[in-house]
Amino acid sequence: MNEEISGMKKTISILMIIFSGSSVAQDCFERAGRDYRIEPTLLRAVAFRESSFRPKAMNIVSSEKYAIGMMQIHSQNFLHLSQFGITPGNLYHDSCLNIYTGAYYLAIAFKRWGYNWRAVGAYNAGFKDSPEQEQKRYKYASEIQTIYKQIKFDENRIAD
Repeated sequence: MNEEISGMKKTISILMIIFSGSSVAQDCFERAGRDYRIEPTLLRAVAFRESSFRPKAMNIVSSEKYAIGMMQIHSQNFLHLSQFGITPGNLYHDSCLNIYTGAYYLAIAFKRWGYNWRAVGAYNAGFKDSPEQEQKRYKYASEIQTIYKQIKFDENRIAD
């Protein structure tokens, strides 16, 4: 486990250096964070956990169940998003829209449960009230928290 966390820290550090050159995506994290009142670093941590910052990431389980883009927006949300004119193609081709959409869903979790790690866990594991889902929320939130702390450390180191 310690080797895994150490490897994750090295990967995040390298990716933060690479990713810092992508001003468009950086601006989107900043703007989405401002617009949804979510710390941009938290959005970056979710994006790293979901896709390793890969804008064209796809996670295909079946033709009906898949997730798209940097924030891994799940196909179960596409019907809801269609009322805003957002399509899977938009989410795949527009990284900024993908980041904003992820922020939107995280904001829904914060509105429901408050600005806390349990709500962060709901981004991945949903709101179903069961011990299994609670454990999934806890596990996901713990992973995000570890990534978040490393990104914060890297941001502070770069700023110094």
